[in-house]
Amino acid sequence: MEKYQVKLILSLDYELFFGDSTGSIENCMINPTQQLLQLLNKYNCKVSLFVDAGFLVKLKAQSFDFPVLEKQYQTIKTQLKSLSSQGHDIQLHIHPHWQDSYYNGNTWVINTERYRLHDFNPEEIYDIVQSYKQELEACSEQAVFAFRAGGWCLQPFEQIKLALKASGIWLDSTVFSQGHSDDPTRRFDFNTTPKQAYWYFDNDPLKQQQDGYFTELPISATKTSPLFFWKLALRKKFSSHLFSSFGDGRAMIASRSYYIERLTKTTYGPVMIDGSKAGQLEKAFQEHLEQANQDSIFNIMGHPKSLSPYSLIKLEQFLQLHHELDSITYQDLKHLKNTFIPDLNKRCS
Repeated sequence: MEKYQVKLILSLDYELFFGDSTGSIENCMINPTQQLLQLLNKYNCKVSLFVDAGFLVKLKAQSFDFPVLEKQYQTIKTQLKSLSSQGHDIQLHIHPHWQDSYYNGNTWVINTERYRLHDFNPEEIYDIVQSYKQELEACSEQAVFAFRAGGWCLQPFEQIKLALKASGIWLDSTVFSQGHSDDPTRRFDFNTTPKQAYWYFDNDPLKQQQDGYFTELPISATKTSPLFFWKLALRKKFSSHLFSSFGDGRAMIASRSYYIERLTKTTYGPVMIDGSKAGQLEKAFQEHLEQANQDSIFNIMGHPKSLSPYSLIKLEQFLQLHHELDSITYQDLKHLKNTFIPDLNKRCS
């Protein structure tokens, strides 16, 4: 069998929780990111953070009324600037519900009635993308050009395409093979994802178009049996410290059908280092190698808020076992030779 070159991207969504308790920035963002960095530095690995820029914009806007938010804003900004200076990557993640959420002097009041970017009109979408990206670039030494949709709510892409293009966003990394959700708040359908390491598109991220403006670099995916989710449910009920998330908030509750499907059917999801899901890393990587028919990128994702001691243990085991993998960021894609993404220099110049 011909061996293909595989590179590694570790891409984490840097954000709070959006349930009835957001948690603190220290336990959901700052501290778990720092623990992850201590591990990655041992193996000369880099991380790409998709930063929930709407939270930064809201922190800044309300910091005039609440000094505690000004301190949080500066703490996050300091960490992101430090990461960028060390060669890590800062890219755009949008959860637009921050437009309707606010701090009441004690806690965040989260309103997810407009959770998807598509829930806003074209002018609002344009302003959100522009202002969020501008805020984020103040935290990075490098240009921001990559996007990940909050809750994987990327479709229909035509509704957000022009705003992204106007802001110089040309790379998306939201899609994962055969993923789908019928949840009314967070709906998406990636069932017809191309079986490629990357592809170009214009109006539909699932349809390759050679002259498309956008590049899709998908998150790696793996299939999961219902047994895994039953074990996960038991671990949450009888959780030990090993599987307890560092984050101190609570996630949004999905629809009943979402949970039933995962407890009764084999489903596909992104390869993650969140909690128990980190135990799937090696299996997912072997699946990736078996399916590879070209040089490729193994794109692992996660959330600092959802990391646990078990996450770091399994990630370290994976990095030890596959020390030959070249860790890259989205910024590095601009400098790779045509082996991975032909004509990329022309596309991102």
